[in-house]
Amino acid sequence: MAAVRLSDVAKDAGVSLATASRVLNGSARVPGKEVADKVRASADRLGYVPNAQAQALARSRSGLIGLVVHDIADPYFATIAREVQQQVFASQSQVMLTQTDRVVETEKRALRALIAQQVDALVLVGTHRYGTEADAAISVLLEGFERNGGKVIGLGQSLGVGRTIVTENALAAHELATSLIVDGHRRFAVVEGIAGIPSAGDRTGGFVAALTEAGIEPELSVGADLTRDGGHALGARIAEHLESAPAQDQPLCVFAPADVMALGALGELRRRGIDVPGQVAVAGFGGVPGGADANPSLTTVALPLADMARQAVEWVLEGTPAAKAAAVSADAADSTGTVGAGTESTAADAPVQEVRVRGDVLLRESTALATAE
Repeated sequence: MAAVRLSDVAKDAGVSLATASRVLNGSARVPGKEVADKVRASADRLGYVPNAQAQALARSRSGLIGLVVHDIADPYFATIAREVQQQVFASQSQVMLTQTDRVVETEKRALRALIAQQVDALVLVGTHRYGTEADAAISVLLEGFERNGGKVIGLGQSLGVGRTIVTENALAAHELATSLIVDGHRRFAVVEGIAGIPSAGDRTGGFVAALTEAGIEPELSVGADLTRDGGHALGARIAEHLESAPAQDQPLCVFAPADVMALGALGELRRRGIDVPGQVAVAGFGGVPGGADANPSLTTVALPLADMARQAVEWVLEGTPAAKAAAVSADAADSTGTVGAGTESTAADAPVQEVRVRGDVLLRESTALATAE
C-alpha cells in the first residue's frame, strides 16, 4: 500500500496543498478553525503524519527539547518535568526526558544522545559536581552544543554555559532555621554536606549559620543520601539517637535539605512509632506538592517550581515562532519567591543570563510545638 501523501490529505479535505501544509506543518499562518479542523480530521482518517525530519530541515530546528534530571522518582524533578512539558505543549515542541542518577558516565552518555537527536535546547535540572576532570568533560559537550546553535539552560546551578536559574539555597535555609528558632525550637539535627551536591551543602550551611548566630549547636549531624531511601536512613539514625539521649521536654527538630528526604524520614519515624512532631519535628526544602498532603504536613522552603519551569521554557523558545503561542511569563523575581530578572550581562541589550530564586518558608504541622495547657 502506497504511503499517504500531503496531497491526498488536501484532496480529501477539499483544500489547497498550501493550506494543508500550513495546518499540519505548524505554520503561523493557519486558516480558520473550521478549515484547520477539517484538514486534521482528514489527516487522522487517512493516517497521515508529517515527516518530523523534513520539518526540522525546513525550519532549521527539530522542535525537540532535551530535559536532563537526576531522578524522576524525586517529586522535585517530577514536578519541574511536568511543568516543562505543559509549557511546551502548545509550542510545536516535544520534550525528551532522561535521568542520570547522579552518575557522570550516564550524564555524559545522555547528553551525547540528546545532542545526536538534534535537540534545539538542553535543560539540566539539579546541582552536582563530579570532580574537575568529569565536570570539564561535560562543559566541553555543552560548549560545543551551544557553539553549534543549541541553547543551554541550567536549573539549580551555573553550568558555565548558557543561562541559569539559581536557587538562593543558603539564604532560604537560613530564613527557615530562624523561623523555627523564633517559633521556639532549640534542639536541632542536620544532614551533613553531601559530597558532589552543592545545593545540599549550601542549604545545610545556611541552616547551621542561623543556629550559630542564635548560639545553638546542632545536637546531631547525620550523613545520608539525598533520596527517599536516604530519608529512611536518616529517620532510623534519629530513632537510635533518641534511645540513647536523655529525655527532653522539647522535640528534636531535624532539617533535611530536600523534601524527598524529609518525607522519607517522616515516614520512617512514624513506622517506628515515634510521634511527629511531638518527639521529632521534621523540616525539608523544595516545596513539592506532596509535602502539603503528608501526615503531618511538611514544613519546608517552597521554591516556585512552576515559575522556574516557565522561565526555562521561555528561554528555550525565545526567538522562535512558538514563543508567543507558548504564552510563558517573564515576571521578575522578588522575595515572595517568583522567578526574577536576575543578573544582566554587561551589554545593555544583552539577554539576561541568570535569575535568582529564594522561595517561601512554610511552617506546617511537622514542626508545630505543643502549646502549654
